[in-house]
Amino acid sequence: MTQIGIIVGSLRQAAYSQKVANVLANLLPVQLTPVFIDIGQLPLYNADLDEDDTVPAWQTFRQQLDDVDGLIIVTPEYNRGMTGALKNAFDVGSKRRNHWKHQIALVVSSSPEATGGFGANQQVRQVLVTLNVFPVQRPEVYLGHVNHLFNDQNLMTNLDTLSFLQTAVNAFVDLQAKFDPQPADELNALAIKYEPGRFYINGENGSTLAEIIFHDQQNKRIMVTNTQVSEQLRGQGIAKRLMLRVIRFAQIYHLTIIPDCSYAQKFLEKHPEYQDLFTTN
Repeated sequence: MTQIGIIVGSLRQAAYSQKVANVLANLLPVQLTPVFIDIGQLPLYNADLDEDDTVPAWQTFRQQLDDVDGLIIVTPEYNRGMTGALKNAFDVGSKRRNHWKHQIALVVSSSPEATGGFGANQQVRQVLVTLNVFPVQRPEVYLGHVNHLFNDQNLMTNLDTLSFLQTAVNAFVDLQAKFDPQPADELNALAIKYEPGRFYINGENGSTLAEIIFHDQQNKRIMVTNTQVSEQLRGQGIAKRLMLRVIRFAQIYHLTIIPDCSYAQKFLEKHPEYQDLFTTN
């Protein structure tokens, strides 16, 4: 599996940037595995401490950068710029050699203000150029009024915003594939779409060719109630990919899954490695 590192610029526990990052992780195709890289434990960079590997957190962070195949960076805006924590992460990761270089990056900024963190976004892009990182050029992602984008369960429900973010993720995946070609399936890697309560594939005429539906059951549980794949897509592992998207959704939001439909039950029987994510009630 190709790993995509996700870095959140805010250290606040209930940060909107973290909520946005969760959405972006959920929108990645299944062959790209999101890995959240914590920058909150990084001491401020001081070259005097970097001569004898005396700061383990720096070494761990650098190894994490070396292990991923692309980056999604989500930042709020502090005083028209990126956060100090994020700038420190850039500095730590650039020493004693550049651990950022040759990565592909999607840069996303957000703000309760209408400007959507434009200043922070542009500042991050400026640093990425110096670090030899290749950011997605279009679309640029500035999420304004981010404090109105999430419900009380920290889920984004606005379909227009979800569609826009999916476009940005698709552009990131396309650019990443050019630098790291792999067998990209999932119906060209981009066909599975997300709306609250379902993952689905549409045909060219807008008809639903495949979908998996799940419902909130409260107490951090969701119930998979229906999985269907049209005749023309059967035999391609589509139902499994849909189920894996639900599993990732549950992992991101720390949920358990109730397998109510027959396919979900059969999936669990065939894949006991996911047993810890499932419950019967």
